[in-house]
Amino acid sequence: MTRATSTTTAGPVRAVHGITLGEVRPKNIEGTGTPMLWWTLTARTWSPWLPVLAFVIEHERGLVLFDTGESPDSLSDKNYYPGGMLGWVYRRQARFRVPAEQTLTAQLAALGYALGDITHVALSHLHQDHAGNLEPFTNVPVYAAPAELALLEQSTPELHGVLARRIPPPGVTVTAVPFTSGVLPGFPESHDLFGDGTLVLLPTPGHSPGSMSLLIRRPDAAPLLLVGDVTYDPALLRRGIVPDVGDRATQLETATRIALLQQHLPTLRILAAHDPHALTALAAP
Repeated sequence: MTRATSTTTAGPVRAVHGITLGEVRPKNIEGTGTPMLWWTLTARTWSPWLPVLAFVIEHERGLVLFDTGESPDSLSDKNYYPGGMLGWVYRRQARFRVPAEQTLTAQLAALGYALGDITHVALSHLHQDHAGNLEPFTNVPVYAAPAELALLEQSTPELHGVLARRIPPPGVTVTAVPFTSGVLPGFPESHDLFGDGTLVLLPTPGHSPGSMSLLIRRPDAAPLLLVGDVTYDPALLRRGIVPDVGDRATQLETATRIALLQQHLPTLRILAAHDPHALTALAAP
């Protein structure tokens, strides 16, 4: 399955589409606290191929894209990654592929949309498989968390998994999300994208310093939480198990915050970007 849709019949959110924008074989889905550099150097096996998911939300005020997937350029451009040892680390930590039917253009076309129909883009974080394919969005608001954008101001963003030579691409402006005081349990800060309570951006750091999630609330369907790489498997998150990629203490704190939110919203469905079961969960009644 490369696409799935959840439709609603009332309220501003008309439909939520899950699309597959490449595939990845990561490592350490079920973290044990092993230092990332150590498993990078010593790992001998990786996961099966997992999807790189993004989501298209049809809202009465626009067409929102949450994450932009893996760029095919990462497979064809020999200069896509940094050189030397750092480039070797990038290639070793995860492996990607992007079949022709899984490009952003193809996946949108299958839904009846074109790149020019997107009115807003929100990025869970700036890693290549979530912030690739940004080139078409020169005249579209693109949002990322302030802590994530701060990585671009450091001398070596690449050490945090951010390919600053490519993200953002020329002509594309990524704007810091203006988080303000929120009212959701576990989240003292949030940003209501359209001011109607249906699409709420939440800071969920840990995997990266500025990782964020999108809460989708609909009157006649289960609420959804799009979490990027907060987890690769929501069942593990409920048990307090996080990947060995990122700051472990912050990841566990974020897991606790999400658990509080789920107590407040008992029917909440958590959709992770590399969970092979996420599209099935999205399409379920």
